[in-house]
Amino acid sequence: MVAAGLTIEAMAAFVPEPVSSVEAVAPRLRLGRAKVKLFQKVHGLDRLRLDPDLSVLDLITEPAARLVAELADPGRIKHVVYAHTIQDVAPAGFDVAAALAARLGLHRANAFALTQQNCASGLAAVDVCGELLAAADDPDALALVVTGEKAFSPMAQLIENTTIMGDASAACLVGLADGARSGGGDRVLSYSSRTDGRYADGIRLDAGLLREFGLAYAARLAETIRAALAGAGLTLADVALIVPHNVNVSSWRKVVELLGTDPATVFLDNVAEYGHCYCSDPFLNYTQLRDRGRLTAGGHYVCTALGLGATYAAMVLRHEG
Repeated sequence: MVAAGLTIEAMAAFVPEPVSSVEAVAPRLRLGRAKVKLFQKVHGLDRLRLDPDLSVLDLITEPAARLVAELADPGRIKHVVYAHTIQDVAPAGFDVAAALAARLGLHRANAFALTQQNCASGLAAVDVCGELLAAADDPDALALVVTGEKAFSPMAQLIENTTIMGDASAACLVGLADGARSGGGDRVLSYSSRTDGRYADGIRLDAGLLREFGLAYAARLAETIRAALAGAGLTLADVALIVPHNVNVSSWRKVVELLGTDPATVFLDNVAEYGHCYCSDPFLNYTQLRDRGRLTAGGHYVCTALGLGATYAAMVLRHEG
C-alpha cells in the first residue's frame, strides 16, 4: 500500500538538444550493420539525445531547479532523493545528491541517493518519499525526487541486443494531499514492485539465465501491472494509457499481447525519439503526454519500469488536472 494521499504535485523533465542516431553511436558500441538494423527495425530505436559536455549534475539540476523555482516556499522540501540506475554515477567521494541539494539552495533538506532497483529506482523513490512524509508531522512537507544519468561508457550505454541509453532527466515534487488541499497534480493510487533475485547479475548473466530472463520478462511485467491495478481497485478497462519505460517496442508487443489490451493504449512514441533513459523514462513520457494535452482530468494511468536484477514496477496515477 502507498502512503495515504500520496501525490506527485508537480513533474518536469529535460532532454539535451544534441541529437544522435543509432548509426552514429554504433562505432563506439561496436555494433555491426546487422545489430544496427536489429535496434532500428525490430526494437524501434532511432534517435538519442547525447550531450558529452553536460555533466550529470547539470543534467539533473535542470528539471529540479524549475520545480523549486515554482515554489513560494522551497523550505517545504524536506528530502532530496536522487534515484539512479548505475551504482557509480560520479567519482568516488562525490555525493551527487548532496551537491544537487546545495546547488538548489536546499541546505536543510535530507539529501540521499536511491539505487539497487536499477531503472525501477525512480518509481521506488516516489513510494519511499511517501513513507518518509507520512512518518513526519508536517502536512505541508514535500520531497523532491530526481532522476537522470550519463551513458559514460559503452557498458553503461548498451544492453546487448536489447536497448541503447540516451541522456534525459526528470524531477517530481511529492507530497501528501488531503481532501481540503487536493486540487492538482497526480494522485498515486497504488504501487506494485517485485524483485526476482535470480537475475541479480544483470548484464553479466550467463547465457542460460539471460535466456530465462528474456522468456519471463513480459509475463512478469504484465503480472506487476495487473497487481498495481488490483491495488487501485481498477481493471485495464479503466486505464486511459500505460506509460512505459522505453527499452524497446518489441518487448512491449509481448506485454500487450499478454495483457490483452489495445496496443494504442501503450505510449511508445518516445522509444524511437529518445531511446532508453534509465530511471527517467516513465516521468519523461508522462510529462510529454501532459504537455501534449493527452492527460484527462480524472483519468487513470499506469507508469511502469523494469530494472535489471530484476525488479518489475508499476504505479497507478489519477491525473487531477
